[in-house]
Amino acid sequence: MSAIDTIRARHSVREYLDKPLAGVQLAGLRRAVLEAEQKSGLDIQLVTDNPEVFQVVARFGLVRGATASIVFCAEGKDTDEAIGYWGQRIVLTAQELGLNTCWCALCSRKKSKAVLRGDKKVRIVIAVGLGKTQGHDRKTKPLSELCTVEGGSVVSGAGAGAGADGSASEGGLPTWFATAMEAAQLAPTAMNAQNFHVTLRADGKTVSARATKEGAWNAIDVGIVRRNFEEAANETGADWRWE
Repeated sequence: MSAIDTIRARHSVREYLDKPLAGVQLAGLRRAVLEAEQKSGLDIQLVTDNPEVFQVVARFGLVRGATASIVFCAEGKDTDEAIGYWGQRIVLTAQELGLNTCWCALCSRKKSKAVLRGDKKVRIVIAVGLGKTQGHDRKTKPLSELCTVEGGSVVSGAGAGAGADGSASEGGLPTWFATAMEAAQLAPTAMNAQNFHVTLRADGKTVSARATKEGAWNAIDVGIVRRNFEEAANETGADWRWE
């Protein structure tokens, strides 16, 4: 699957089949976690046989049946954006492996079997496993609220097309940017609040992403958004860069 197809197919799943990870899926997930840890310098742990970590009632209900979790351990919030960025890379890899995932800020940290070193604490976890369903689409904000093109326009829809020639999409965005913004629009965020904004600078190449509100998880959300945007933008072959 292409990056944008993987992003479109991936949804948060909270009901799992209570089956342990094994075989190719487990091996692939371990490789993804190890690669992310090595490249980022973050403390990322794949913990299996630990359903207790999800035994917390959240606004959107319980995560049930997931026995495995990807745990991010940190001393504070300084690495939050990196956690979101690298965590979402693992999430997309899990989707490619036929697994389902859910970012879980509300979890029972004391019940996590992650190994805590020094002053580190469990910052956030990702449930991973075989979902009872593939999840469902979430309501999203229009792109007119999520992005700006300096000296140009924004669109109200998701946009379409994946070109690198700088041509405009139907809504007025360059086609590569429209595709990347669709990916950003589909990024999971805390409470589905989508408190982020992406700006394409006047040069048509430089892109910035920022949180629009202060909050406990907004930096992680921005990291997730950046990863989705980057994966889709790079696949178009566009000449672009982060600010």
